[in-house]
Amino acid sequence: MQEWLYRASDAGASADETRALADEFGFVCRSAFADAAQAQLIVNVAKVGFGDIIHLYFADAKAGQSLGAFRVVGPNRHPNGAQFGAAIPKTTLRRVVPGDLRERLATNYTADPKLGEFCGWPVVREERNSPSFLRELFPGRNALVPR
Repeated sequence: MQEWLYRASDAGASADETRALADEFGFVCRSAFADAAQAQLIVNVAKVGFGDIIHLYFADAKAGQSLGAFRVVGPNRHPNGAQFGAAIPKTTLRRVVPGDLRERLATNYTADPKLGEFCGWPVVREERNSPSFLRELFPGRNALVPR
């Protein structure tokens, strides 16, 4: 099991909406690709495995905060597994099928630029403390880093 630090930003939804998606839907939104023209996955996305822990943070220009720790699971181990479709090849990311989750995502998020669909990790909350948020934990533009 690997632990990851993932920094969501105000480029999409607010901190409250990001937390609500994780808690209410068991979902952490993450595109697989940064660019429609590139075949390369976003850095570290393919390294996240089932059973890994994602420490979810939200950061804007002023500050950052922890939103909690979440375990990556497959749809068959998720309480709402039917909201997820096919896996993104070479990753544990899942496409989001039509329904409440997809409708909610459409109000604040942008679909993956290459896939044209919403995707991310099915997760369940873990009762454990996350490290305090420090910008230095996320070198460069990296939003997903190993702990």
